[in-house]
Amino acid sequence: MRTDSGEYSIFQRFFTKFFSSIRSSRFGFTLVELLVVIAIIGVLIALLLPAVQAAREAARRMQCSNKLKQLTLAVHTYADTQNTLPAALGDAIGSLNAGIQAGRWSGLIALLPNIEQTALYDRVMSENVYMTSWSACELTAAQGGKNNPRAAQPDVFICPSNGIGSKPEAATGYTCYRFNAGDNPGQFNLDPQIRGPFGYRAWRPISAITDGLSNTLSFSEKAVDEFNGTSKNVKRQVATYTTAADGGFSGGYLSDRTICVGSAIRGEYQYGVGGMTNGFSFYFGWHWFGTHWYHVGFNTTLPPNSPSCYIRANNYNALFSATSFHPGGVNVSLLDGSGKFVSETIDSGTEIAFPTPSAPSDASPFGIWGAMGSRDGGEAKTLP
Repeated sequence: MRTDSGEYSIFQRFFTKFFSSIRSSRFGFTLVELLVVIAIIGVLIALLLPAVQAAREAARRMQCSNKLKQLTLAVHTYADTQNTLPAALGDAIGSLNAGIQAGRWSGLIALLPNIEQTALYDRVMSENVYMTSWSACELTAAQGGKNNPRAAQPDVFICPSNGIGSKPEAATGYTCYRFNAGDNPGQFNLDPQIRGPFGYRAWRPISAITDGLSNTLSFSEKAVDEFNGTSKNVKRQVATYTTAADGGFSGGYLSDRTICVGSAIRGEYQYGVGGMTNGFSFYFGWHWFGTHWYHVGFNTTLPPNSPSCYIRANNYNALFSATSFHPGGVNVSLLDGSGKFVSETIDSGTEIAFPTPSAPSDASPFGIWGAMGSRDGGEAKTLP
């Protein structure tokens, strides 16, 4: 091969000398030729690594999507046998732990037999799994330590893109997947505000999903905080307000969703806006067993990868956005069993105020994303 100037290209000269050296059993390369080859290899590696990383992330994203679909299929299996959807919170079966403890059990417990976790489910039903404390994340020796069923970590609850390290042996199991609580955040224990299909101590029939199964979200992702508790990433943490007057919380629920957005600056929470500590010994999503919405629920109030906020002093009013570490959005599953990747730029409306709790069947004011959260808003909207 010749160049326009009639001279051999540097590649031609290199390979000619390479094979000539083999024939003469003498290897002789100029420094320039070696540097050129090294540079070419470096460029190829630089081009190849992003492609490899993108391929790995695509595989992880597909794994996440498949797990979300698996959970939704488990919901349908549950509905076939119980004639209702599971409650997101309060789905304890039997009276082993009567009262508030059983009422805060996650609906994921009821799904265990349908995700090949029957043995774990049987342990949960036969042991007093909360023992001396139902809320602590770190299990003490008195609570059974790592032998407590709460410490189990079913793989189906973990998204490989979350980026969290290995958890301590005595920690409770975490979940990256959440029940759809709808577009109206509010008190964790006040079911009339829950406009999604999964309630608080409320078991709804599939017929209650009048918007249609293909138009209603079932599960989404929610990034889990690091176990060292130092992250200020809005995908993992939440801004916490300590008094009812802070952050636009009023009347028993949030009054302005933009205040939650303003609590984060450049992807981090700022300590000057109420701080980011949650006031507990655990972090959000660390407890697939449940206890509160902030462990097992998400809202379609703000678009994916938006900040999350809650107020402890006013009965845990909370807004928990769907988040993930997939670039540009989150995986979701619909109640018809299908899966989608939802962009963080999805239409989420322009309204500030939330739906009125006394009118849970009104159309969502938060665009397509809000409509996909409500079970009976009458919206004829589908995910793009």
